[in-house]
Amino acid sequence: MPAQATKPAILTSNHFEVKIPSLNLDVGLFTDAQGLNGTVDVLEYPEGGNNGFVHKLPTRVKYSNLTLKQGLIDKSALLAWFQKVSQSSAETVDMSLTLYDSTGGQILTWSFAGAYPVKWSVVDLGAGANAPLVESLEIAHQGIQAV
Repeated sequence: MPAQATKPAILTSNHFEVKIPSLNLDVGLFTDAQGLNGTVDVLEYPEGGNNGFVHKLPTRVKYSNLTLKQGLIDKSALLAWFQKVSQSSAETVDMSLTLYDSTGGQILTWSFAGAYPVKWSVVDLGAGANAPLVESLEIAHQGIQAV
């Protein structure tokens, strides 16, 4: 009797941790990370004398900015990192984003080369609102690699 093939596990996202070793910065845990994607630009090149098709050639790879969101705490490491960049030149760092499951087990880690923050924000404040405050940080980078 042949062995049954196992199906690959479906990964679920629970929370993320961001580490920036070179800055010794404890950025913290996040519940939302957006922008984990890349796109290859395509150059369309019509060949002279051949109207049957157009060559499509890969060119540059573009990566979206990474946006991280977490509950606002009284001493925000995100704001500290953003202010450090805005007060001097944008020194790029290598950083990692690690995905954990609900039991705290590490699932995946991505590394980002040449990262620096480009936007920090907090949700709009309202005196009548009773929702938790959420801050977000948008980070530009030069590429994603699975570790």
